[in-house]
Amino acid sequence: MRRLVEHAREAVRFAPVKPAVMAGIRAAIATIFPVMVTTALRLTDGVWPSLGGFNVSFADKGGSYRARATSMASGLIVGALAAFLGALAGEHPVLSIGMALLWVTACSFAGVYGAAANIVGNTAASAFVVSLAFPSSGVGEALERGGLLAMGGLSAMFLSLVLWPIRPYRPSRLAVAQCFRDLAEYVGEVTRVFTAEEDGPLWQGLIQRHHGRIRETLEVAGSTLAATRRGRGESQRGEQLLVLLQIADTMFGTVIALSDVMESLPRERRAEPAWRWVERSATGFRESLLALARGVETEGGANPLPPLEWGLEPPGSPRPTAGTEERAKYLYALRLLAQLRDFMGAATRTETRLTDPNALPRTEPLPWTQRVLGPVRDNLSLDSMVLRHALRVGLTTTVAVGVSLAFIPSHGYWVTITVLTIMQPYTGATFLRGLQRVGGTVVGGILAAAVASSIQQHPQALLPLLFVTVAISIAVIPLNYGLYTAFLTLTFVLLAEMGTGDWGLARVRILNTLIGGALALAGTWLLWERSEHLLLPEQIAAALRANREHFLQVFANRREPSRDPQAGFSEARRKMGLATLNAEASFQRLLSEPRRRTEPLEPLMTLLAYLRRFAASVVSLSVTPREAFPDGRRAHLERFADTVSGVLDDLADAVVRGRPPSPLPDLEGWLREAPLAAEHAEAGAEDESLLRIQLERVTRRLIVLHGAVSRRGTRSPLERTSGAVATIR
Repeated sequence: MRRLVEHAREAVRFAPVKPAVMAGIRAAIATIFPVMVTTALRLTDGVWPSLGGFNVSFADKGGSYRARATSMASGLIVGALAAFLGALAGEHPVLSIGMALLWVTACSFAGVYGAAANIVGNTAASAFVVSLAFPSSGVGEALERGGLLAMGGLSAMFLSLVLWPIRPYRPSRLAVAQCFRDLAEYVGEVTRVFTAEEDGPLWQGLIQRHHGRIRETLEVAGSTLAATRRGRGESQRGEQLLVLLQIADTMFGTVIALSDVMESLPRERRAEPAWRWVERSATGFRESLLALARGVETEGGANPLPPLEWGLEPPGSPRPTAGTEERAKYLYALRLLAQLRDFMGAATRTETRLTDPNALPRTEPLPWTQRVLGPVRDNLSLDSMVLRHALRVGLTTTVAVGVSLAFIPSHGYWVTITVLTIMQPYTGATFLRGLQRVGGTVVGGILAAAVASSIQQHPQALLPLLFVTVAISIAVIPLNYGLYTAFLTLTFVLLAEMGTGDWGLARVRILNTLIGGALALAGTWLLWERSEHLLLPEQIAAALRANREHFLQVFANRREPSRDPQAGFSEARRKMGLATLNAEASFQRLLSEPRRRTEPLEPLMTLLAYLRRFAASVVSLSVTPREAFPDGRRAHLERFADTVSGVLDDLADAVVRGRPPSPLPDLEGWLREAPLAAEHAEAGAEDESLLRIQLERVTRRLIVLHGAVSRRGTRSPLERTSGAVATIR
């Protein structure tokens, strides 16, 4: 019961975002306008252009102008074809079952081409099963149905792309600006925690809140910008935005290093004048980031330069009076601030050139065989999550079609629609979506029954009411799927009742949704299920190996003077961040699953938390001066790097196999004894102290990771109690 209550709370939780009001109004116009036209012309098939307008509007998920047009056009074409095929197949029950299996499986497999293709596939599958429930009398009627749906889709495209045109680079500008805003928020939190009375827990919470979110923001900005630039020959603006995005990524790594050195300072030293100056400089950097973000968001005209009166040590600035170790940290912080000031200067100069209209050559696209056939080849295996999900959805929907034909005389397509909308690639997501779908449908059905009883006396109020309910349903999608389902149910029950004159369909809708929800959950659990407790170890192992590659890349860049400092490092850091994000998302899905199996949660939480902290320490090491890596001690450093690399590789293997890791080498003892200073004057005591501090922090993070893997591998089944969920929450 406790788990059920937790899942119910999750189902009704609202996301901390604003409703998409404009998207809702636009979708409402695209859905209701065809109904108004067909009603005025006294046509009887007004539902099909309305469905086309709604589906094509739903396929518009923002992004570049080209990406939106491509997604909506694909939804229009495939949706019209789905309506045509469904109308023909519906005449023959056996054929309809076979076609449902093939079509729905193919539409679900479209997810190999990305999120937009997945949305188009879902809407096409829905159009097919709805059309299947209304058999046509011949090819002519089937063609007419597909044409009506296409007309509704065309009106939605015209509305979104012509009547309400967008500025092509506006989404990219906003996405890149958001990167700088998130960085500014992170820097502000670093300075706040630096002076806070607490210490350790605040730093850990800061890492957990910001590192993954900033990496996600950088990835979203990169994909949005790539889609925009692919669609335009004029791309000088896109080139400048790309440079800004790269600068933001580099700044992110430098800020991680700055926060790491600020965290390592003893609390009693943080109030000294030297460190107060570092704090004030970080505050100035935050203000510059916010000014830069405002400039990037503004289109047209010159933007004022953000203030850059920070990052350079003022003459006569007081220095720490403590030992060599603290002076090394202080000088390191100064180097990082100087780097950030240089990056900000470059970003400011780039931002002022954003409005230049000069053309740039079009990016050469990949061959069509690689773009079309490559994702299919890569996913033709039962190890592919996309293929397993497509087969699962196809088979379950086919069963739903058969059940509807055999046992459900009225509106059986609501059963199949429920199956299509509930089933997700992951068990936990399917269970949560099922709760939201069923709960929203019950609420929407009750509202529809109440509204239907009163609307019979005032039929002229039906279309305005439908306009409002469609607008609300689309607007609240970012907030909560259950709320969207409630208003969607209200909309389509009233729309169906308007077409049939049957004002008692709310009860049928609720019953059919319950049947569809039961089939969806049964299909998820019985057909090729891979619970998250099986997937999570693979994701954690991938994150450990990505951290290993990142660590080795950092050492390779540091110990080879002829090597470009950034050569391969940014990509390694990006892969590490994405792998960690995947592991964290997998853990969240594990918590959302109905926990029929148990899993030790504390070691997993520690692993994920200290993966971030280990990465932060390595990023800090990456900007250490090259002089701190003396040639005379290269063998000692290579031994340290090889040892850490071997430990990370062993931890990854231990996580996958569920075994205890090999004993940890005495890295702390080695650091105490190893001579890291150079024999020559070019590597001074401060650089030696800084290097030793950073290697010690890397070692401590590694020890915690090793301990977490050890606890996970040795705990007995009796200790793996599900009560840990309540504890961590």
